Amino acid sequence: MEHLAGFDSGIPGISVISDVFDQHDLFDLLDDSAVLELSRLGGTAGFSTLSSIRKSTGIRERRILRAGITAADIAVRLCERLEDEGNIDLRDCHSILLCHSHTDNKACQKLAQSIELKLGLPEGLVTPFNHGCTGFLKLLQDASATFDNVPPGGRIALMSVETPELWHDGSDRLFCGLVSAGATGAILEHGGLLPLERIAVDDFYIPPDRRPNPNPLFYNDNTDVFSFRGQKCHRTVMRMNAESVFIHAIELMLSSMRAAVDSFDLQPGERIIVIPHQPSAKLLKALVAVGQAEFPDAEFLSNLWGYGNVISSSVPTVLSRLDEVLKYNGRNPVNEGDHLILLAAGICMSDIANKMSAGFAHIRWTPVESAMRQEAAVVPPLGSHNQLIMPETRASTAT
Repeated sequence: MEHLAGFDSGIPGISVISDVFDQHDLFDLLDDSAVLELSRLGGTAGFSTLSSIRKSTGIRERRILRAGITAADIAVRLCERLEDEGNIDLRDCHSILLCHSHTDNKACQKLAQSIELKLGLPEGLVTPFNHGCTGFLKLLQDASATFDNVPPGGRIALMSVETPELWHDGSDRLFCGLVSAGATGAILEHGGLLPLERIAVDDFYIPPDRRPNPNPLFYNDNTDVFSFRGQKCHRTVMRMNAESVFIHAIELMLSSMRAAVDSFDLQPGERIIVIPHQPSAKLLKALVAVGQAEFPDAEFLSNLWGYGNVISSSVPTVLSRLDEVLKYNGRNPVNEGDHLILLAAGICMSDIANKMSAGFAHIRWTPVESAMRQEAAVVPPLGSHNQLIMPETRASTAT
C-alpha cells in the first residue's frame, strides 16, 4: 500500500496505529484441539468435534498470555512500539487513554498505574477505562471531544489492552473458542494521517420485553471455573444471554451503519469499506448477509480467522493490518476518496444487565498529494489518515 498522509488543518487525526500480535514471546496459541478439551471441562457437553469449532468460531488462532507474562508486559511492549513507530516520547503526550476490559473495575486502574511505573510516566498521565467491545470508538470520541485543550503539536495516545482469558470461564463454549488476548495503540494529533470525519458512540437500554427472554444481557458470576490452561480456579467471570445479545448486536451495528452512511454523500467511484467489531463467525455472517442486502456495494472486512475476538482491540487490529485483511478478504487496496466505516456493538460495562454500547466512526481515505505534505507528515507503517470532525453526543442507533 502506498504511504498516505494528511495535512495540518488544525483538526486532530490518527497518525500512528500499531499492535503487538507479531510479538510471539508474549503469547501462546490455542488451537481447536485445546478449545475442544476446554469446552468439555466441568461436565459440560462442549463442542462435539473439531470441525464444529471451526464452523462455529471461524477462528484459526487464538492467543492467551504466555506463562509469566502479564497485561502490563504487553502494554509496555505496545508503548515501546508506539514510541518507535511514531518517533515520539509518550511522556510528552497531553494524555494517554487506556481501555482494559474486565469484570473487576479496579483492574484497569491497576494496569494504568503499572504502565506509569514501568515506563516512568508522570502520575495520572494514563486515564483508565473499562469499556468493553466498543472501547476503541469510545476512546476516539473521548479524545476528540477534549482535543480543544491540546496545544499545537500535542498528542493523545489511545491504548486497548485486552486479556479476556482473565475474566472468562475457559470451559464456557460461548467464549473459550472466541476470545483472544492482544493490544493495539494509536496516536491522535493535529493534522494526523487518518481522518475521523464523524464519530458517535453511546449506550442503549434494551428493555426486557424486547429480548427473546427477560434474562439479563450479561451478568457476573463469582464461582469455581477453569482457566484457559484447563486449571481449576475461582474468579468472577462474565456470562452472556447469547440469543438476546446476538439479535441486538446486529440491530445496533446496522443502525450505526445507516447513521454513518447518512453522514456523507457517496460519489461515483468511491467505495464503502466496513470494519466491524469481530465477535464471532456466526454474528459476522448474519451482519454481512443483512448489511449487504441493504448496502449491496459495501465491502465488509473480517480478520477473525487469525486474531479472534480481541474485545476493544478488534476494530483497531483490522485498521493496523489493513493491507493484510483486504488481501485476505479478496478486496482491492484502499483508494483516494474511499470511505471506511468502523462499527462496534457489545457489552455496556456500566450496566451489563440492561444496556449495550454501539456506535460508528467514519474515515475518509486521502493519499499523499504533494511532496510538501509528505515531508510534513509522520507516515505510519500500515494504513493512513487525515482529519477529524468533533463527535456527536449520541449515535442515531436507538432500536
